[in-house]
Amino acid sequence: MLWISLILACVYFALNSPVIAFPELTETLHGNQDWNLAMEKIEELQKIVRGQEDRITSLEKRPGEKTEQVIELQRILKNHCGRITQLETRVIELETKLKEEKESVAIHPIERESDSVQPIDNSNNRISVLRKERLLNLQPTSVPAERVAFYAYLSNNDAASSAIHHIIVFDKAVTNVGNAYHPHSGTFIAPRSGLYVFTWTIRQEGTNHHITELLVDNNIVNAIYMYPGNVMSGSVTGTVVVHVNQGDDVLVRTGSNSNNGFIISKNSGRSAFAGWNLM
Repeated sequence: MLWISLILACVYFALNSPVIAFPELTETLHGNQDWNLAMEKIEELQKIVRGQEDRITSLEKRPGEKTEQVIELQRILKNHCGRITQLETRVIELETKLKEEKESVAIHPIERESDSVQPIDNSNNRISVLRKERLLNLQPTSVPAERVAFYAYLSNNDAASSAIHHIIVFDKAVTNVGNAYHPHSGTFIAPRSGLYVFTWTIRQEGTNHHITELLVDNNIVNAIYMYPGNVMSGSVTGTVVVHVNQGDDVLVRTGSNSNNGFIISKNSGRSAFAGWNLM
């Protein structure tokens, strides 16, 4: 850019300056008005050129800046879209749950009452029956309490089962609704008071035989026993229906006598423990 400015200045000077002898050039250069004007023009042109260069540099930088801004806006938009999708999914879940709850507690006294409307006589008994039906229609449907259920089995034979009052740890929990069963200790702890069902199965074969007991709050509720006699293999199951208070523990253990060998649990037959609440 600078050399173009110099050429323009020389052309301007050649066209507008009188012919000057070469020996006298150095003497009259600074006093020549046309030369001073040319230098001013050169400086102006240089300023213009520098301004254009700065503008070109600025324009070259702008695409990169805009690209970064676009990328940032796209990232923000993507995050917002993901959040909107999550909120929409949650709204659908809540609407479905609300609909189910409304259906479960819905009371339809008009429908039931219309079914009961029949030609009636003047007897007091008929009027009394219709009145009772209307009262029954007004009773709200109770929502079932949170369910509690578990099922677990021995992942391997229990080698320590010859000991007296040995707690059998059914370590492989398949179902544990409510997380009230603790597979590391083989103990179920009731999360609330109520009526519960418990069942347990013990597999035996060969000379292995055991008495096993189900305890609720350290009280024996039921016991089972099987003796294969080294001539067969099979399983024995015990079941109880019992009221359990909140915080009571329920477990299966070996009895105080008639215990020998292993409690068997393998693919051909599992020793297992299960339970659930009724109400």
